[in-house]
Amino acid sequence: MSPPRILLCGDVIGRLNQLFKRVQSANKSAGPFDALFCVGQFFPDSADQLQEFMDYIEGSGGSQIPLPTYLIGDYGVAAPKVLSTASKNSANLGFKMDGFKICDNLFWLRGSGKFSLQGRVRLGLSVAYLSGRQSSNAQQFGTYSQDDVDALRALAEEPGVVDFGVTNRASASDIPAGFSDSTASDSVVSELVTEIKPRDVRSSKLFLGTKGVFYAREPYSNIDAVHVTRFFGLAMVGNKDKQVQFVFSA
Repeated sequence: MSPPRILLCGDVIGRLNQLFKRVQSANKSAGPFDALFCVGQFFPDSADQLQEFMDYIEGSGGSQIPLPTYLIGDYGVAAPKVLSTASKNSANLGFKMDGFKICDNLFWLRGSGKFSLQGRVRLGLSVAYLSGRQSSNAQQFGTYSQDDVDALRALAEEPGVVDFGVTNRASASDIPAGFSDSTASDSVVSELVTEIKPRDVRSSKLFLGTKGVFYAREPYSNIDAVHVTRFFGLAMVGNKDKQVQFVFSA
């Protein structure tokens, strides 16, 4: 038996038509895949994109999400409304690290956590996540809290290897030479990656202001661990560089 097969993408910015068209194509040519992880801003940047986005949330006009999709970029236009509704859903009450259901096949990974993603007939994949961005101002959506960080640190003490780590910001050590925008990195993520030691780290905004860039660094060794960690900065959905794929398989 093998682990679940997954797809990943960077900032979606509400472009669900483009995203799911590419996902369906990948599923047809190289699938089946068990899940899609969206790291980076999931919600639209402006109200102009809301109709397309809400068609999928509400299941209108035949718009359907083709496979289980997990988001951690809980910010953007309509995020407070959509996520508030999901939070009040009776099915989402309690402590849920495997995602709050927003609609069919769409799940919000809120705060921080670790869960086992089960495949169709495959072994589980251990996934750790930190949702939202770092901020000095406590907000209900779009940022993570110190409690979220502490909870993830506690999970790092549990036995077993984390297969995947997904975040919205890059670890500071993963920023490649030549890019100096410090807002693209997060020192907290750096500390957590060091403690959790995942096999793979996926981040959406490797360097701010250069969206559309895909980056994979050389695997690096971990202290007190036999496995290595690979880091990938994922490109934005619908980026204009046709040479940069915005859906990545793993």
